[in-house]
Amino acid sequence: MDVKDRCILVVDDEIFIRQSFIDFFEDRLWRAIEAESGEQALEILDHETPLGAIVDIRLGGMDGNTFIRKACQKNPGLAFVICTGSPEYDVPPDLRDLPGVAQQIFRKPVTDIGRLEQALLGKITDMNTAQD
Repeated sequence: MDVKDRCILVVDDEIFIRQSFIDFFEDRLWRAIEAESGEQALEILDHETPLGAIVDIRLGGMDGNTFIRKACQKNPGLAFVICTGSPEYDVPPDLRDLPGVAQQIFRKPVTDIGRLEQALLGKITDMNTAQD
């Protein structure tokens, strides 16, 4: 994957969490796009094609699960990593069946964003291999 093509969408309603992800990924030479809601993120997908998205589940308005379902319809090749503060959250069965959704859930606060990046890269690689 060429560095110039490395683009990630960060969907989280908490500005400080969103900014910490953006800072990390930009330091790692990713182009990071941010959205504070699922609705805003879907609008971004109308004109941007990130390789992956980090998605919070509890968002104002549309929740993260609904965003992932709708985003998969717009861009079936998009990889998703879920990051949530909900200790009881489990990936719904219909999302588990989607090829772009990483099975590993990251709980807030994320203490090792590098592991999150590796999970995302792994899922992106899986998606690219499936398309070949």
